[in-house]
Amino acid sequence: MTKLGVANSANISLYTNTGATPLEFDAGEFRASQWANNFDLSREFDVGWASPLTLALGLEHRRDTYEIVAGDAASRYKEGSQSYPGFSLTDAGSHSRNNKAAYVNLAVQPLPGWTVDIAGRYERFSDFGNAKVGKLTSRYDFSPAVALRATYSNGFRAPTLAESYYSATNVSPRSAFVQLAPNSPGARLVGINGLKPEASTNISAGLVLNPRAGLAITLDAYQITIRDRIVGSGALYGSGGAVNAPAVTAAILANGNVLDPTVVQTGINIFSNAVNTRSRGMEAVATMTSNYGSYGRVDWSAAANYNHVEVIKINQAPPELQPQTLLDETAISHLETASPRMRVNLGALWKVGAWTVNLRENYFGKSSEQFSSDGSVYYENKIKPKLLTDLEVSYQFSKAWTLSLGANNLFNEYPDMVNPLVLAEQRANLDNGAVTIYPAFSPFGINGGYYYARASLKF
Repeated sequence: MTKLGVANSANISLYTNTGATPLEFDAGEFRASQWANNFDLSREFDVGWASPLTLALGLEHRRDTYEIVAGDAASRYKEGSQSYPGFSLTDAGSHSRNNKAAYVNLAVQPLPGWTVDIAGRYERFSDFGNAKVGKLTSRYDFSPAVALRATYSNGFRAPTLAESYYSATNVSPRSAFVQLAPNSPGARLVGINGLKPEASTNISAGLVLNPRAGLAITLDAYQITIRDRIVGSGALYGSGGAVNAPAVTAAILANGNVLDPTVVQTGINIFSNAVNTRSRGMEAVATMTSNYGSYGRVDWSAAANYNHVEVIKINQAPPELQPQTLLDETAISHLETASPRMRVNLGALWKVGAWTVNLRENYFGKSSEQFSSDGSVYYENKIKPKLLTDLEVSYQFSKAWTLSLGANNLFNEYPDMVNPLVLAEQRANLDNGAVTIYPAFSPFGINGGYYYARASLKF
C-alpha cells in the first residue's frame, strides 16, 4: 500500500468559494496484492540417450488486485490541490484478475555434450482469454572449454492492472494533463477500449568459453520483436496544442475533472498497444580470478552490452484523435534513444588479509530525448557519454565486525543539463517542468555522488 500526500500547497478554488483551504492534503492511496498457488511435478526417465529425459509438469493459479483510493474532499474539489490534485472519485476503484496456467518442460541429452530443452505454457486470463507460449533451447559443448547455445521462443505479456486502470491529473498554472485509464469511459470517447496483450518473438545465440581455470567468457547476440507493445502515448491535445481533438477535452470532463478557467492547454496521456518494436543487441561477459600470493586475490569482471531499439510500426490512432498520432516524437525517443545503446561495466574486487577493496567503472553511452511544449517544435535534450566510478573499502576487525567506507559516483558526475531552449519555453509557459534542470531520463540519475560509511555486525 502506498499513500500519497501534498504538503505546503492549497486549493485556490476552495479558498475562493469558501474563504479557507487546507495546506496539507491526503491525495489518495494505491493498494496492490498478488496471491499465487503452484503445483509442480518432476521425474527422470531413462530413454537410452546420453542422459535421462527430465519431464516437468506444473499448474499455477494467480489472483491480482489493484485499487486506487480517492483523495480527501479538499484535494479533489474542482481542479484540486495545486501541484498534485487528489485522485477523483472517477479515478478510484478496485479491480482484480484471475489467471490459470499449465506448463510442460522436457530436457534431455540425445548425444554426449548436446542438450535440448523444450517448454510450453498455456494460460487463461479472466479478462483477456487464452495464450500459448513455447521455448526451444539447445546447447552443444564441443569440449569443457567451448560451447555454443541458441534459443527460440515466443512470448506473451498481459497488461498489468495498473496499466489498465491507473488515472491521475497533472496541472500547472496554465495547463492540465490527465493520465487517462485505458478502461475508463473517457478512454472510450477517444476511441480506446482497454488494452490487449503484447506478443513477442525472441531469438538468441551465444558462445561460451572457458579457456583456462578461473577465466569464463560468454558472448551472445539477440533479437526481440514485440507486437502491440504497451507504451505510454505522447501528448494528445484537446486545446492549446499544434493539433487538437475535441474528443480529448470531452474525455477529460468524462473523467470527472474540473478545468479551471485559466487553463489554456489541456491534454491526455494514455497507455495503448501503440507500437511494434525490434531490439537487436550483443552482450559480452568475462570473469577472471587472479591470485597474487601475499598480495591477495583479485576477482576481475567485465560486462558490455549494445542494444538498438527500433520502432518498426506505429499503430494508427483512433479517428477521434486523428490527425494526432498515438506516439509523438517525444514518446518515440523514449523508446529509441532515451536509454544508452552502449553500457560497459568493469570491476575489480581485491581481498588481502582483513582488507577488501571493491572498484567499479561504469560507462554509459550517449542518450537523448525530444521535447515539445505543444507538438509543433521539438528540441533535443542530450546526455553525453559518461564514466562513473564506484569505490568501497572495507576492514574486518573480527568475525563479527566490519567497517566500510564507500562512494557511488565517486567523482560527483552529473548528466548534461536540459536544453536551454526547453527551459526558456517552459518558463515562458509557466510550466512546472522548468524546475527540473537535469533530464529525468538520465541513466545514472541526477543526484551526483553518494558517500557513505557502514558498520556491519554478524551474530
